[in-house]
Amino acid sequence: MKATTIEPEEVALRERILGGDQEAAAQFFERHLDPLYAFVHYRMGSDRSQVEDVVQDTFVVALERLASFDGRSSLHTWLCGIAKNKIRALRRKLRPVPLEDVLERSGAEIDDLLARVASEPLPDWVLEQRETRELVGATLSSLPLDYRQALLEKYVVGRSTAEVAALSGRSVKAAESLLTRSRLAFAKVFELLARRRGGLE
Repeated sequence: MKATTIEPEEVALRERILGGDQEAAAQFFERHLDPLYAFVHYRMGSDRSQVEDVVQDTFVVALERLASFDGRSSLHTWLCGIAKNKIRALRRKLRPVPLEDVLERSGAEIDDLLARVASEPLPDWVLEQRETRELVGATLSSLPLDYRQALLEKYVVGRSTAEVAALSGRSVKAAESLLTRSRLAFAKVFELLARRRGGLE
């Protein structure tokens, strides 16, 4: 088994930085800034602001975790590992999963959510998320027809609950119950799709 090489010079630099040596910290940044910038730029392309953000975040994390650096790799390799994680996280935010894939993968969970809708309370935040037209449409298309029609009549057309009741052949009390279940169903399915797609934190 091959022995792991220790980088004593870089371990010594780590110790100086952890001891509050400002000159060592400046040396650390000066030595690694350009190589790290090139590493990130090569992987992210020409968006300078994003590259700079990743590089800055990488150095912040590196300083926070510097005590964990044990010299079994070079500082450059260690920094690049942190940067890779930052790049992956950024790409997940910038490239949401295609909505059709989310719907396909979420079908069973949507069915389960809808089956439990009637027995759960209505959350206060029901429609407080910043919906996109695309996600709203996908959510509505996943709801049972009576839920979808009730929501459209009430919140898109603007009918009163009494009018919704009359159109659906229900009592006002039954229409109120339907709207409550419909709103809860919408909120739960919307949140599921948004999270799966990457639109919610």
